[in-house]
Amino acid sequence: MNSDYSVCTIGGGSGMPVVNKGLVRAGCHDIHSIVTTFDSGGHTGRMRTDERGQIMAFSDYWRSLMSLWVDGELKYAWEEMLRFRDGRGRNFGNTFFQFMEEKTSSLPSVQALFEDLIGVRLRGEVIPVSLEPADLAFRTRSGRRYLGEHYLDELRMSLDRVVDIWLEPQVSSNERALSALREADLIVICPGSLYGSILANFLPTGMAQAYRESHATKLLLTNIMTVANEAAQSTQQDYAELIEQHLQDQDAFDLVIMPDLTVLEPTELSRALESYALEHSTVLQRDPNSDIPTLVEDVAIVEPRYGRLRHCEQKLGELFGRLDL
Repeated sequence: MNSDYSVCTIGGGSGMPVVNKGLVRAGCHDIHSIVTTFDSGGHTGRMRTDERGQIMAFSDYWRSLMSLWVDGELKYAWEEMLRFRDGRGRNFGNTFFQFMEEKTSSLPSVQALFEDLIGVRLRGEVIPVSLEPADLAFRTRSGRRYLGEHYLDELRMSLDRVVDIWLEPQVSSNERALSALREADLIVICPGSLYGSILANFLPTGMAQAYRESHATKLLLTNIMTVANEAAQSTQQDYAELIEQHLQDQDAFDLVIMPDLTVLEPTELSRALESYALEHSTVLQRDPNSDIPTLVEDVAIVEPRYGRLRHCEQKLGELFGRLDL
């Protein structure tokens, strides 16, 4: 892959930072990460409740910001500090970046102030998908309606699947996000919560249209496992088609990349899959008859601490380095 490409990553949660780190390892220096600002769980949710919902979520923003910083001792020290939680579960990173946003009066201005503070120029920029506060709302197969992204996480083991998703209130897209899509050479849809991290980014007015109109090469990195309360998708074809339906684009991806789990240590993999089975989660399978070009690559690991399957930044970096796009 050409390291001079303008790369636009779309996502949130823990998936996007890993992809960004992989791109940085591959030598990319013009990365534009579009992140959701609708998180309502944990400390972020309590902060937004305290402010009557009139602030945006900072958690995905600052984690993605850190992922554009080349590894080093100073970065590790900042990461440790920003991840700190006190006895009441308050996260320092969220509080710090709320202060930074109030200091600059503009979330898009926070990155420049942060770079001046740390004395480092990051390998790109993080772009909030919208500059207006909103909450994620969704309806399940049973007809129940929920307001708040955190309910997606709380109900992830439920078989009452999500069938519709929207924003309350409906908000416009950040113009910088739209221009990043228009100017990109490569767009990467990152792994993550299908509704909370991926589709949520296309709900602000204008985002789906800007994606459809972009002339960039479009790459989809699938999740490793399915989630019980997400719409039925057992293969990469199902996964891609669900996103395409929301984008209203039947040709949304030029390439799909799936993880090859056969290269993992069998005992570790078996234990991980047993744990996922208790959550009604299964491995996303490859459909050999898919009409979307698909690569199955060694990009996953069994995370040693909790035995979860994760994408690996080092393996992704090696993959991005050799991809011919």
